Amino acid sequence: MKNLKSIALTAILSGATFLSFSQEKEIKTPEQRAEKRTEVLTKKLDLTTEQQSKVAELNQSTIKEVESIKNNSSLSKEEKKKAIKQLRETKRTELRSMLTTDQQQKMDKMKEKRDQKREKHERKRDK
Repeated sequence: MKNLKSIALTAILSGATFLSFSQEKEIKTPEQRAEKRTEVLTKKLDLTTEQQSKVAELNQSTIKEVESIKNNSSLSKEEKKKAIKQLRETKRTELRSMLTTDQQQKMDKMKEKRDQKREKHERKRDK
């Protein structure tokens, strides 16, 4: 009887743990994602108030344009990827023009770290 209770308790706790980990991520609106991206850049690049407002506008427009591309059913998957990549490159160029030389260097280092993490993740996935 004790053994049956412990098995049942283990099963219940395991199920509860699984459910807590499998909950979906909170889906954020484009505005919320743009705001979060602006907050991160403000913190990491030490943006001025003027830069913050320009970056916020840029992030909002970029995220809305990406959403528009993703929802465009007349484009193939490859065309969508290409259009989004081009849009992000344009955004990156615009963003760099708003930054000081020091901030640009910080942003370059952030990109290097992100690329290294992505490469490491891809190598693990390919194994």
